[in-house]
Amino acid sequence: MIPNSAFVTVGESARNMAAVEAGRAPAAEYAGLRANHFTKVIAMVDSGIAAGSMGAEARFAAAAYGATWNCRNIYLGEEFPGIQYLALQATLRRPKRIAMLVHNTASLRRRLPLATLGLGRFADHYLCLSERSKGELERSYHVPASRITVVHSRVDTDYFAPQPNAAGAVQVCSAGAVNRDYTTLIEAVRPLGIPLKIAADTAWKHSTRVSSDHSVPDFVEMRSWGSYEKLRELYAASAVMVVPLEKPMLSGVTVALEAMAMGRPVIITRNDYIEDFVRDGENCLLTPPREPETLRRKIRQLLDDRALAEDLGACARQWVLERFTVAAYVRKLLSVWQ
Repeated sequence: MIPNSAFVTVGESARNMAAVEAGRAPAAEYAGLRANHFTKVIAMVDSGIAAGSMGAEARFAAAAYGATWNCRNIYLGEEFPGIQYLALQATLRRPKRIAMLVHNTASLRRRLPLATLGLGRFADHYLCLSERSKGELERSYHVPASRITVVHSRVDTDYFAPQPNAAGAVQVCSAGAVNRDYTTLIEAVRPLGIPLKIAADTAWKHSTRVSSDHSVPDFVEMRSWGSYEKLRELYAASAVMVVPLEKPMLSGVTVALEAMAMGRPVIITRNDYIEDFVRDGENCLLTPPREPETLRRKIRQLLDDRALAEDLGACARQWVLERFTVAAYVRKLLSVWQ
């Protein structure tokens, strides 16, 4: 237990926590951090303040600051309401040691208040998810390297574990909505004559590159899969998992690691932000952005060479076990205070 400490976070709903305890959803770090490591946990889901607006985040940050008035060590688990918390610290200057996790260092919405407006100097330490993100914190946010810890990401390797491909289906799958280039994926799969299943909340998410004047082809099933259990079944029943990315930013890693933990062969669009998480030709295949022909060749390669697909999947599972477990992630988070 970190003495005189507080964990300020959005948190997980009681429903989500119940699903984790019942084995119906993967466990992340929240439950362990909440139960074992901090004197206080101040979670937005417990506050009665509904998330979804900057005003709500500001109200919660004010309540959290009051609740942690005498706490010395503060861990801010998200940029929002973390940035609003730093704004209060800039005004009130309580004696605190603050560490904040920054998920997306490329975001102007984060860089503007932290770097341009200078709120970042009131965080004593930064946690980020990749070496590229660390470099961006140094260059664009002007944070010394000594104040940055790379924690990478995590996946529940017990929940996402290898399963038999019971259906024996020859299909390609993908998942996620943020920064996805599903147009390129659809064009890559179109001539292959196999199903493509995409787990996304809606076919026309603004952050996916599928134009709203195009209908989804008949060979594509694009919808919400409804639960982690169904998503796990989708991974298990698919011959190849593809994560097609639009812009160079840190996205797609979670679903890639989930599929890799299950021993599935993964293809992901190459970009600098994901280099910490995969090794091309060893535990996945990387593909250039917006090149459907190249992506098609790689998909066909894995469909035709099952030994290669199985080797990639097995290496991927071992890679995740060695680097990206929840326990390893928590140790990195807590290393700031050790």
